[in-house]
Amino acid sequence: MGSPTFTPGVIVTTIISLAILVASVYVSRLYLPRKIKRAYLNSITVLAAAVETRDMGTLGHAQRVAQLTVDLARRFGIQGRGLERMEYAALLMDMGKANVPQAILNKQGPLTSEEWEIVKTHPQLGADMVAGVPFVADLKDFILHHHEYWNGTGYPDGLRGEEIPLESRILSIAADYDALVSERPYRPRRLSPRDAVEEIRASLGVKYDPTVGQAFVEMIMRELVEADSSGKAA
Repeated sequence: MGSPTFTPGVIVTTIISLAILVASVYVSRLYLPRKIKRAYLNSITVLAAAVETRDMGTLGHAQRVAQLTVDLARRFGIQGRGLERMEYAALLMDMGKANVPQAILNKQGPLTSEEWEIVKTHPQLGADMVAGVPFVADLKDFILHHHEYWNGTGYPDGLRGEEIPLESRILSIAADYDALVSERPYRPRRLSPRDAVEEIRASLGVKYDPTVGQAFVEMIMRELVEADSSGKAA
């Protein structure tokens, strides 16, 4: 199995979609900023959903991760344009999967080492896609490094600790949590939110930034307690 290449359809669709997004942003500086900004976000969301249709079990993943990402980012003082960038990065971070064969994305059971190497190309491909689009080019590094691990064993560059952008560390834990509580072809069952939290807690300092991870655990546990309280009150 050789190195993956973009199909003409993927290239054309991506270029057209991103060109529309760029045009909308420049127009937004002159006309109806709030409405155009919302239209721009909707366009990114649709683009993310189009990629998700190729990966069974991920429909809605990008939007859920975007919400988790924004909620967690606020806890680290990220505001305004910074929050927008985090939301856009969450929606676009798996764009590179458009170039991973569906047979690999939807395979039930373990991937071969060759298949895994292909999957590991998606952060670089996604980063390359956004790098040429002025309004989202500054998301490139966030997307590129969202699979790096705190202990340096992640990919693509093996960054460790605070070498990894904070934004990527936030994206990583939000994306992994949603994957754990969702149905996926490679896993027999999804985890309960509490079991997913425990799995994440066990990886603090190894896979995840301990500070970011602890804040995330506290955020999810608070939401679960509030949900339980609301259920009892009802």
